[in-house]
Amino acid sequence: MKKLYILLVLVVIGLAACKKDYLDRLPNAKISEEEVFSDIGNAELFVNNIYNSVPNMFRTFWPMSSATDETDQSQDQATITADGADAGNFNSGFFTPSAFPLRGRWKDYFSQIRRCNIVLANYTRIPEDNNYPERKKRLRGEVLTMRAYYYFELLRGWGGVPLFESIQNPLGDDPIFFKRNSVDEVVASILKDLSEAETLLPANYSDRQSEIGRASKTIVLALKGRVLLYYASPLFNPSAVSTRWKDAADANKIALDAALGAGYLLHAKYSEIFTQFTNQEVIWGRPAPGAFGDAGIDREMNPTGYIGYARVTVLQELVDDYELKATGKRPDESGSGYDPNHPYTGRDPRFYQSVLYPGSVWKGRKIDPLGIDAPEPGKTATNYWQRKYLLESVNLINGSGDSPRRWVLMRTAEVYLNYAEAYNEAIGPDKQVYDAVNAVRARVGMPPLPVGLGREEMRDKIRHERRIELAFEGQRFWDVRRWKIAETVDNKIVRGVAISVSGSDTTYRYPIIEKRTFDKVKQYFLPIPQSEIDKLGGVSSGFSQNPGY
Repeated sequence: MKKLYILLVLVVIGLAACKKDYLDRLPNAKISEEEVFSDIGNAELFVNNIYNSVPNMFRTFWPMSSATDETDQSQDQATITADGADAGNFNSGFFTPSAFPLRGRWKDYFSQIRRCNIVLANYTRIPEDNNYPERKKRLRGEVLTMRAYYYFELLRGWGGVPLFESIQNPLGDDPIFFKRNSVDEVVASILKDLSEAETLLPANYSDRQSEIGRASKTIVLALKGRVLLYYASPLFNPSAVSTRWKDAADANKIALDAALGAGYLLHAKYSEIFTQFTNQEVIWGRPAPGAFGDAGIDREMNPTGYIGYARVTVLQELVDDYELKATGKRPDESGSGYDPNHPYTGRDPRFYQSVLYPGSVWKGRKIDPLGIDAPEPGKTATNYWQRKYLLESVNLINGSGDSPRRWVLMRTAEVYLNYAEAYNEAIGPDKQVYDAVNAVRARVGMPPLPVGLGREEMRDKIRHERRIELAFEGQRFWDVRRWKIAETVDNKIVRGVAISVSGSDTTYRYPIIEKRTFDKVKQYFLPIPQSEIDKLGGVSSGFSQNPGY
């Protein structure tokens, strides 16, 4: 058998350290395929590396929120990103198959899928662990889950992609005559992997805290619900097959019941979900960047007066969508109670836990965009900053106050909203829909939705609730694409705020930050990297570029 040599690198995914004697014996060493899989500890190390491409907020030095109607990337990072382009390229439409945002994910995800296939091909070699009888089957369940996860990420970025269920190297120099499988085929493959993984994994790791971060049955069920929600959505369901919404509703109800049964409950304090390393609402997360270095959450997000880079600032359009707490209405709705002279008074509590605004108290003083917190020369800024994920205790001057946090990949509130959306589309705005959305709203003290809503009205309410509840979590970019509304919400002028003060009076203006464009012919999907197209050289009729590129 052809030998495969593997470089094992222990990556930090929030898992327990592996056997010390092994690490002492083979630090960063190349070992053969046989040696890897004849020892369950070595095999587990190999599996650990498969998690390494799970996205985190600053993996590309810019967050997904800046590529949609949530934030503005105030300083281009195109010269330093691995992808060769950044959020600004999404917003201008200026990118090509040779250089585009998220380009690196194609290679990363297919590389990890190949690693999954290596484990599955060698699974029978892995010995059992007599001290942990579930360990071997857990590893198989993890690998199946991760293969499904990476295929889902490829699906929502590119649509139909090649399916590999055995060891192949689509990224090598020699062309492989593979084809792009259809969306239906990719979804079927994902669901098949998840169905088997569900039978192999524990609901959670409450009895093995050191394993938190690994795939679990609850993660599998939540992922299945998310996959089916996308599959039912307009981008992937142009023929509006109604049964897909029913399938998505059923899957998300199962996922929600499983999550609640496993102890993944809505957490009482919204802000703590994003600042605690372990939180009862987070079904799956990965360690977030540290506070202090480049690409660290606190360094990137804090205003300049706190020695932050302030590279990402929040758009006025998102601020305007936070309702008034007393009425449950948006500022532009009649009877909302909004006061334009005091625009930040009485808003949804999630606003104050997600956004820093002019005059808000942060780290013992008021934020002053006219003084110490003014943007650096040459930077555009909206004069709103992201608070979500930030720790008020962090002092960027003396390097103190940090504590570990996780980038949230899945949490219970999302599953509630996934269920509500699918059920509303499948059946209508019944009590089940109201209960799911109102549970999320009640957690922060927001009033329930108004009774008597029709399906279209409820659809708007659910989409709005996702925008607010899941802000800055990497969901909105994909939501507006699967709903096919990006051609509206990402194709317009976006604004920030500018203030002037005279005595006790403050005046607010809302200047244009930029004019964004979105080409509905092509931008709902990413281009396939040009290197892949060139490699095939037209010899594979089943492999073609996405439309418009």
